[in-house]
Amino acid sequence: MSGKQQQKSISVLSHSSVYGHVAEYVILFGIGILAILLHARLRTPLNIPGHHGLEFMALLMAGRVASNIKWASSVSSLGIGFILLFPVFGFKDPFMGFNYMLPGLFIDVFYNLTRNLKWQMLILSLIAGLAYFTIPLSRLFIHALTGYPYSSFLKFGYFVPVVNYFLFGLAGGFFGAGIMLAIKSKIKKIK
Repeated sequence: MSGKQQQKSISVLSHSSVYGHVAEYVILFGIGILAILLHARLRTPLNIPGHHGLEFMALLMAGRVASNIKWASSVSSLGIGFILLFPVFGFKDPFMGFNYMLPGLFIDVFYNLTRNLKWQMLILSLIAGLAYFTIPLSRLFIHALTGYPYSSFLKFGYFVPVVNYFLFGLAGGFFGAGIMLAIKSKIKKIK
């Protein structure tokens, strides 16, 4: 009799665990969608290349730090790629999906390598800066191969966009990771 009861409770636990994992994947996918929708909606004419790195990397790093899924930022990148399949947001760059999916993959690779190191906040910020830095690097590569003209390179040359993307990505990653690490530490103190 007790064997059936135990089997039933284990089954219920496994169903709630499955729903929890599905919900986590959906939230991460949604973070990617939100990141690129904010990029599309907040088109402020600041004429500063890379300034969307603040909100973009804050969202990706917050999702990465909050999640226990090994490839969490890559799931968010799939959300970015999915929403960029729809040409209704006014983006003119045909390579944007590729360019903006790279930071998520970069974050996951280096986050998983440096997860338990000392100076975690500094390392996470550097990872975010370097991850957002992959966007102008991929654009430079595409520009060299295809000749596709990127306006930030035409207006500011090659140096300013590359440095700005790194700095804005670093700041956004610091903000997103800092908030999530603070929330996680508060939750640990409560438990």
